[in-house]
Amino acid sequence: MASIVSRVLFGRRHNASGQTPDPAKVAEPVTTFPSPNFKESVKYLAYGSNLSAETFLGRRGIKPLSQVKVRVPSLTLSFDLAGIPYKEPRFANVRPREEEDQELMGVVYEVTPEDYRKILTTEGGYSVIEVTCIPLEPVKGMDSFESKTLIVPGKGTRTTHEGLPSLRYLNLLIKGARQHSLPPQYQDYIANTGYYEARTIRQKVGSVAVLLTVLPVVIFLFGIRNFVSDKDGKAPKWLNDAQVFCFGQIWNLYDYVWKPLYGDGESTRHSVKKADEVVANAGPATETDALLVKAEEVTAVNWREPESSQA
Repeated sequence: MASIVSRVLFGRRHNASGQTPDPAKVAEPVTTFPSPNFKESVKYLAYGSNLSAETFLGRRGIKPLSQVKVRVPSLTLSFDLAGIPYKEPRFANVRPREEEDQELMGVVYEVTPEDYRKILTTEGGYSVIEVTCIPLEPVKGMDSFESKTLIVPGKGTRTTHEGLPSLRYLNLLIKGARQHSLPPQYQDYIANTGYYEARTIRQKVGSVAVLLTVLPVVIFLFGIRNFVSDKDGKAPKWLNDAQVFCFGQIWNLYDYVWKPLYGDGESTRHSVKKADEVVANAGPATETDALLVKAEEVTAVNWREPESSQA
């Protein structure tokens, strides 16, 4: 049953072997960065759940040519992409960095054009932008380089309401940061965001009720998307519109029905200061996490702009 769900969610090209790559091995570059095909390859910056080996190489089935950890002075990490109330209130996004902000850190994967199209297919949405990346460790003959990354612009975010990621999602980011040996201070910075926790009986009942309402929508919409998208990962406009409408209605339901009934489902904060606290509090990953991963992709759908229009 689990493999059937994964195929529905992640498409016909999903890695269905059931084998999750060893994170210790995945974190090692396939070849020395940059690869011999650097000019022809696509450079893709991961900063959120794609830092995790289980997500990027396991469920998405991507095979990087090489990889390098970087900092991005022009961007900062933000959690303003609305997901599922009570369960996954916010997902990672980026925004332009202001003076007091922590600069973004992540990993740039060198991938083939075919694997890049697969990334766009499995991500479901976002706008593609190019940013300047600076390697965290010296790379011979290269002080900086340009890379593509994904962002949800303001119209696709819920910035007018405070919101937090779940413990599951925060742990996924920290695990990815650890697999790639990003600086401990940056890992603690991610952890210091804190996470949403359903504390009252009302909130816990709401968590179950809302999840049972939303997950069938996620499975249905992405089951369709994987079969009607073209080779570049672009779905028909009618499907994009349907997904945006459905998730807009979910948050309308939250604002006007679920929140008055079940209480706060996006900003009840559990504070932590260190990455170790997040890892210690998080439970083991399960196959149902795949459903929650897809929720992130659904919420971002329809915000990707044509690459030719990006700076």
